[in-house]
Amino acid sequence: MRTRNTLIVGLAFAGLAFGFARPELPYEKIARDFAAANGLGDAAPESLKYEDVLAKSFVKLELGAFDVRFPRSALATHGEEFKTCAAALVAAQEEFVDWLNPNTVDKALRDDLKVLTAWVKSWRTQSLARGKSGEESDVAKLVGATPAQLEASKHLFNALAKGEALGPAREVALHPRLILLPTRKLFSEFVFFTGWIASDMRGLFWLENVPDWTQCYVVDDQLIALEYGIANRPPNDYTSGTSMDLLLQQQVAQLGTNSLLLAHYKERVPGAFIGGLSMNLVIDTYGSVQTRVDGDTRSKVTQKRDVFVAGGASEGGFLAKNSAETKWRENGGRDHFIPTLRAAQEDGNKLAKDSKQKNLVFAVRSDDGGDKWAAIAPFFSEAGPEHKPAAKFEGDYAEFLRAYKSAFIYWLQTKSQSNEKASREKFALLLRKLDDPNMAVDFESVFKDVYDGAALSAPDADKESLEGRFLIWLSRQR
Repeated sequence: MRTRNTLIVGLAFAGLAFGFARPELPYEKIARDFAAANGLGDAAPESLKYEDVLAKSFVKLELGAFDVRFPRSALATHGEEFKTCAAALVAAQEEFVDWLNPNTVDKALRDDLKVLTAWVKSWRTQSLARGKSGEESDVAKLVGATPAQLEASKHLFNALAKGEALGPAREVALHPRLILLPTRKLFSEFVFFTGWIASDMRGLFWLENVPDWTQCYVVDDQLIALEYGIANRPPNDYTSGTSMDLLLQQQVAQLGTNSLLLAHYKERVPGAFIGGLSMNLVIDTYGSVQTRVDGDTRSKVTQKRDVFVAGGASEGGFLAKNSAETKWRENGGRDHFIPTLRAAQEDGNKLAKDSKQKNLVFAVRSDDGGDKWAAIAPFFSEAGPEHKPAAKFEGDYAEFLRAYKSAFIYWLQTKSQSNEKASREKFALLLRKLDDPNMAVDFESVFKDVYDGAALSAPDADKESLEGRFLIWLSRQR
């Protein structure tokens, strides 16, 4: 069984990084309890196949570009959450279609998206609950999908999974699979069960902080918890969770978009760029992004602090939400963090060594708010930022980088050219070119190709680079 290394390595380190003195959870017993509850009896772990377990214990929903799985055992009690997640995934795909075709209208595809939105809204939870018996696995059949609704989903599949909306259609569709686990108990059990049947992966999945994660990857499947963990969780508690409430849609839309873009862009595109795209897609869809998928997670997991440098992980917030709000979270990203970034830029002027650094320096605060550190652009250079913060500045710096990439992508999409129409056309072209599997390894060369020779960044972030132009634009915001 393979795992997505860029993510799993971070998860494995999370259990060790801070020297937690917690007793080990009874991983094997929890895994066996899951097996028993799902009709797998006393089977030896080596006799159980991951795909067979998915087929037996989960229902399947083909929803445009996504293959979505949901546990049978939860259909009767968590059908509304399943509907919410499905609606969020349709909304995310609708927004992405708009990004790819900003100034042209594929009326048929947009009509199909309306059909899918109405279809999910019409689901009756009583119909979903029939899937608990194990006699039917196809959600479309459980809810009585019409031929028109099935065709609408197929059209969206062709557009995004086969890539017709991104360029020439692919022979093999890119069909990310999302495994939705509605309770903290089910999420923890399934992760531990996966480690049980794949003994070589137990070091990655049999970890005491799994009950705090909100997602992880198994093979290429993304497991998504639909509850947060609890604060100050007792060491032996792997079942208690707290509701995501209205943030559930944002959470699933963002993580689902990450999976879709990872499937298309793979290692050709830095994960942090993918993460920025998914953040902004959520903002465009819901008006804000208040998820805990990235930013300051250092109290929970150590991760690379890159922005667009190749090789960075696309997700950083695997664990429970952080209750501590910062200035970066005050407006939920409704303004793409531009006023807060501008204030940090103005504050940074006092830390700049000379006038040439005027637009390049941002003031980052220590954990107690008393000290300042100069974060100096460029942040998008191939080597990454030249200076790294001391530990006491890492939290604010992570939040700053999260805001910075969101604001830059917003600028690129709407402000980088002479007008918004032209900017959106260039940005759509960038997305399509990045999807080309024959793209050169050099991520930054694609920017030069699309943006008339302008580099993504430069050592001094000058006005000839896109990052430099963004910094000048930001300095003029009031």
